[in-house]
Amino acid sequence: MTRTLPVTLLICGLALACQNLAAEEALEPINVGTPTKIEVFPPAIKLAGPRRKMQLVVTGFYADGQVQDLTRAAQFASSDAAIVSVDGTVAHPHKDGNAEITITVGGQTAKSTVEVSAQTAPQAVSFEYDMLAALSKQGCNAGACHGSPSGKGGFRLSLRAFDPTVDKLTLIREDLGRRTNVLTPDESLLLAKPLMKVPHGGGMKLKKADPAYTVMHDWIAQGCQQDAEGSARCVKIEVYPPTGRLLKRPAHTQQICVLAHFADGTVRDVTDLACYSSSDTEVADVNVDGLVVGHNRGEAAIVVRYMEFIESCFLTFVKDIPNYAWTNPPSNNYIDDLVYAKLKQLQYLPSGTCSDEEFLRRIHADVIGILPTVEETQAFLADTAPDKRAKLINALLDRPEYARFWALKWGDLLKMTSAQIGGEGVYKYHRWLQHSFETNMPYDQFARELLGAQGSTLENAAANFYRTATDTNDAVESISQVFLGSRLQCAKCHNHPFERWTQDNYYGMAAFFTRVQRKKSLRPDEFFIYSAKAGEVTQPRTGKQMKPWLPLQGEVDPPADTDRRNTFTAWLTKKDNVFFGKIEANRIWSQLLGRGIVEPNDDFRESNPPANAALLDALAKDFADHNFDRKHLLRTILNSRTYQ
Repeated sequence: MTRTLPVTLLICGLALACQNLAAEEALEPINVGTPTKIEVFPPAIKLAGPRRKMQLVVTGFYADGQVQDLTRAAQFASSDAAIVSVDGTVAHPHKDGNAEITITVGGQTAKSTVEVSAQTAPQAVSFEYDMLAALSKQGCNAGACHGSPSGKGGFRLSLRAFDPTVDKLTLIREDLGRRTNVLTPDESLLLAKPLMKVPHGGGMKLKKADPAYTVMHDWIAQGCQQDAEGSARCVKIEVYPPTGRLLKRPAHTQQICVLAHFADGTVRDVTDLACYSSSDTEVADVNVDGLVVGHNRGEAAIVVRYMEFIESCFLTFVKDIPNYAWTNPPSNNYIDDLVYAKLKQLQYLPSGTCSDEEFLRRIHADVIGILPTVEETQAFLADTAPDKRAKLINALLDRPEYARFWALKWGDLLKMTSAQIGGEGVYKYHRWLQHSFETNMPYDQFARELLGAQGSTLENAAANFYRTATDTNDAVESISQVFLGSRLQCAKCHNHPFERWTQDNYYGMAAFFTRVQRKKSLRPDEFFIYSAKAGEVTQPRTGKQMKPWLPLQGEVDPPADTDRRNTFTAWLTKKDNVFFGKIEANRIWSQLLGRGIVEPNDDFRESNPPANAALLDALAKDFADHNFDRKHLLRTILNSRTYQ
């Protein structure tokens, strides 16, 4: 059936409205019960300026150790409504002074002190931290909208507001100034289009009741002012509640509060301008106001993004299952203990161990990549020794097929093909890789030899890494994905939309590898890899020369007379590096059990949490404590009842 565009848009709008209405109706009331005490966050509030406000979050604590978000059920009363009042669950200032907000629910009481100041002084809307944040909140600068490389309808914004300079020009100067009309703000296309006062291909994206509307309208009315030179920068965001909260039915909702911390020490509530998403909507959803609603048993990461800052709040939702009883299965090692703890928490029962026939076939395929012979099968099945599985594991790890099989897997990771590095080059590269498994080379030594390689690619086969990583950008992206579990490709052109990596971070990492040179030899398939004495990276958007940068550490100054790669590999292979051990432990787990604790196994990010964070931490620590011995980690996993 053919419909005109306006009818189609109307039907889509009605469908969306019905879905939103259904979601609101489906929200269960809070079963308050009898809390032993309640707490309010934040317990002390400072509201400096007429535009400041604060989202309140109320938590109930119960005698059985459980907690529940009681924000929606609580009653709020101000000691002086002329100074501060509470609209719903948000505190709003009115005049200078001090007051208290009293919170009552379930027969318990808590108080939050409030200090209100600077209410008579005009407060400008921040272009970057209000206006651009509002555009991000409404999705205007998303990749599917005006944040796409070519924009939409002749209107282009930087993706997720990563380039305020471009956005300023686009909003104020382009289209003859019609997008922002400072004399009559309501006639600005920036407001009229998303309100559907004039035709808008993206449909209705804004309502006058939205906090983003107030921000955008007031910024235009104030004359589209830019932030003052030298104004305090946001340095981090804080998300409440702290990560790791467990909510057991009847607890099923959680209000989020997001605070932005600035370099001058001030703190602002940005809950209404932050963007939210859930890593697993089957477990929990989150709405635009930061209210999380749990659906099923499991763990979900609620990803909070405000400008370039991203944080996650991990919430676990559980409920009692009728007739559930833990069976107390035996444990072979710490892996089983941590897996059982998670299963017991979520009220799942572990499956039994596999038969000898299944174990024999599975471990041969997983460890050496071939099936057992008839004679090997008969001998194993006839063996009655209680430790025969452990003996078989040791025997398979010592067989030559082990090194060949795992070298083949790593050959794929390292893009080892004759098309790229030639027949002789790929043969020697593969032999080096296989030898590293034959000698059980520690993983940290493996990384240092590979990433710090130089000289002839035929004499030092590991140097072929810099032939498959054909330039600086390719090296950065390959190294970050293989050894850090991070996919940095997005950050090459703009700040990563789903991760903490920024464009500056990308080119700061590139500064470690920009001096790597590749020179062709007269011999076929041979290149010489070496590090030049000079060479810097320039950030293409800002034109700034980038200093070498390390995750969680920041800018560094490698010694001028050394290969910068040595500084990087020294940081990478430290035993306390939160990336290095985890990515390889997760990769090995994925190879053995068919699915990583983080899946995909090389995609570590805030929006993709581990299925069992405690288990991944323990595996990485065990790996590092045993000097990055891959056979030790394999043996530990293979001997667990979880694997078997």
